Amino acid sequence: MRILYIAGLNRMVLFNKLIPKALREIGFEVVEFDWNSVLKFNKVLNILPRKKVEEKINSELLKKAKSVKPDFAFVLKGEPIFKETLVQIKKETGALLLNWFGDDPWEFPVFSGPVSKYYDFFFTYDPYSVSLYRDAGHKHAYHLPYGYDEEVTRELSLTKREEKKYSCDVAFIGSHYPKRNELLREIKNKFDLKIWGRGWKGTDCQDVYQGSALYGLNMLKAMKATKVLLNIHKGFGEGVEASGKGLNLRVMEGAAVGAFQLSNFQEDIPKRFVPGREIELFETWDEAVEKIGYFLEHTNEREAIGKAARKRLEKDHTLRQRMQEMFEIIEKER
Repeated sequence: MRILYIAGLNRMVLFNKLIPKALREIGFEVVEFDWNSVLKFNKVLNILPRKKVEEKINSELLKKAKSVKPDFAFVLKGEPIFKETLVQIKKETGALLLNWFGDDPWEFPVFSGPVSKYYDFFFTYDPYSVSLYRDAGHKHAYHLPYGYDEEVTRELSLTKREEKKYSCDVAFIGSHYPKRNELLREIKNKFDLKIWGRGWKGTDCQDVYQGSALYGLNMLKAMKATKVLLNIHKGFGEGVEASGKGLNLRVMEGAAVGAFQLSNFQEDIPKRFVPGREIELFETWDEAVEKIGYFLEHTNEREAIGKAARKRLEKDHTLRQRMQEMFEIIEKER
């Protein structure tokens, strides 16, 4: 069976490449289409307007689909793909159209909700959002949590220079949002904190901002080097309509490197990792600060939780398992 895998391999290039790897491991023939490789020069020169670039992306994608004639067209998010292109791929190739979407529920009203009806199967990492799709009339919307590749981190090691660069008591890797800023402002006054991500320049956390975002192996190394990997889901503290109930990719990435992770509570996390044994959770700022202090003082306990998280991922949460789950659902429901 042949899959046309469609994703923009830019900042998330490592994760985006691990998905087709997992698909090949379970027996699929995979052809990849990277929409960011189309008119790549324009990212530097910025000559062409966005509409022209997207038109070229869609033209090239349709051409690729016609030549590949896939059984499945698998899109990861798919922001630049026109609805008309999806219709044409379906018409020209007969492929089943699949989407695995990772920005719910906040993208549902403006993007994922309207576009979902053009896909035969729509998978979301957020269990809360499944009801949004179903209520909108999509009968083949399903919850599919993130997973990660256990092999890519197995031999991950840091040079002495990297250890110096990334080591800290607490690391936060993610974009700036006001609620995140509230907690991190408090933490930086009490612990050795380092922040990587977009939007932190010019904030009152700038003194611990490391000057850039982190992606790929560099991000995994920073997770491995810190004592406490802090995870604050987007929308935390603003209600389920803003945060959903799913666990973000950071939970799986942290587990893959065996990091001790302290995350805000999300309903789906205890269904995947055992709190207190494989991950630690908080519901208030005070609880987060208290737990950071406790686990910085209890090294053996902290390290045991990180190791247990890695074992849990290897057992239950590999990307290979997620892809198997996806196609078991498709086979059952198509």
